[in-house]
Amino acid sequence: MEELDVTSPTQKALEGTLACQALYGADYIDRWKAQIAAYPDALAEEMVRKHLQFFPVWGLEHHFRTRDASVWYQQILVETVHKIIAVLAGVNRLYFTAFQFKRMHHFIDQMRIKPDNLAARLEGLFGQDMAEALPDLEALVSETIALVEVHLPQLNTTAAKARLGWRHQPWEMGDGGLGIIRLRLWSESFVVA
Repeated sequence: MEELDVTSPTQKALEGTLACQALYGADYIDRWKAQIAAYPDALAEEMVRKHLQFFPVWGLEHHFRTRDASVWYQQILVETVHKIIAVLAGVNRLYFTAFQFKRMHHFIDQMRIKPDNLAARLEGLFGQDMAEALPDLEALVSETIALVEVHLPQLNTTAAKARLGWRHQPWEMGDGGLGIIRLRLWSESFVVA
């Protein structure tokens, strides 16, 4: 809580301590619970800042289909869902780690600030065809960013928003094919001579 470590599995221990029932030493455990329940604003901001970096998988559907990349697609889907939950955990001042994440519906039910029907929508991404899942995922990311802007307006969401709507574009050849090749990736241009 003091070092603002938002990636540590220790967050699981903090969350568990808040939910535990003491079998012995209740006074001691209650003091811990009081300290843990005072979720620092700086930790919330760091949690959101750290996880507000979404890979724009929605812009690469063709690549996943033509390159036999179903495992990579599923990996990015899981990572993106974890990032959505982590960002919203920060907004809601809940301890979260992707390490052995279980009881998703219960965890999300604790959130006061979240997109409508969040748990069912996240779960549904894994049963949908890619053509349906990717627009739904992009919409969830967009709604999550919008909630950050409302509830933590001091944080910069520009980079995360720039990836919304991004779609992979083919390379462009300039100067008769011998000059510059431009590859547009996310919202930045990379120039190769």
